[in-house]
Formats: sequence, C-alpha cells, structure tokens
Amino acid sequence: MIARAVAIVLLATVVTSAVLAEDKDPTTKVTGTVIIPKDVASFDNRVVELRLYGINKQLADKSADLIEKIELKDFSHVTGKETKKAFTVGAKGKLDPNARYYVTAFVLKGDERTHLGQADHAKEPFNKVLTDGHPREVTIRFKEFGKK
Repeated sequence: MIARAVAIVLLATVVTSAVLAEDKDPTTKVTGTVIIPKDVASFDNRVVELRLYGINKQLADKSADLIEKIELKDFSHVTGKETKKAFTVGAKGKLDPNARYYVTAFVLKGDERTHLGQADHAKEPFNKVLTDGHPREVTIRFKEFGKK
C-alpha cells in the first residue's frame, strides 16, 4: 500500500516536471492563426481586434487586466476562399502561474463588432490560453454575429 502511494507521488512528480519543462517561455506570448471560413460573406477594409487578458484566479471580485491589444488593419475576405492571417499577442507580458488568461477576437467595422472569433480548442465562450493546460498556440475561426 505504501509502495503504491510512493509510486503515485513519483509519477505525479515526473508528469508535472515534464509539463513544466515543455514550456519554458516566461512570457504571456500567444501565437496563432485567425481564419475566416470560405462560407462567410465577403467584406473589405475591416479590423481584426485581438485582446489578451489575464486575471488572478485567487481574486473573485477583480476584473481582468488587458495585457495587450493588437489590430490587424485593412483586413478583407472574399466568399468562397478561406482567409488566414498569423498573429502574435502578449509577447512582452510576464507569465503568472496564478493567473488565467484568455483571448478575445472580433472583426470590426468602425466601432461595430461584426464577427466573433472562437478558438478551435475552446468549448466555452472564453478562448482560454497559457495556464491550466490551455495552449500557447491557437487557431481562431470567425463567424458573423447572429449566425451559427
């Protein structure tokens, strides 16, 4: 029984060490690709806005802090052809293991949000990244607001 407990602790230590060794980047850098699917209606001269937020998971009553906002300007898309663009956000931020991080993604026409971006790995509204097993590299696909 004691041998089994020791084996479990050793295994947990090895797995944790392997996960920590896997990503040694001390920054909040998130890289990825934004994709407008080919079935989305055409548009010209829009802005893709990506924001990286961090929030301390131990403070329930504090709002998230904006780490970095980037804009991909003069963004256009043509129906029938998938549009892709690489991005990097948050490279200057310092990673805090006690924080949770998420990316918001919108296509803007002026101040109006016309499209919403959802990361492929996300199963909920927030595109969580970096900590708690969430990825540093993401693919974000967009859809028009009000469409499924």
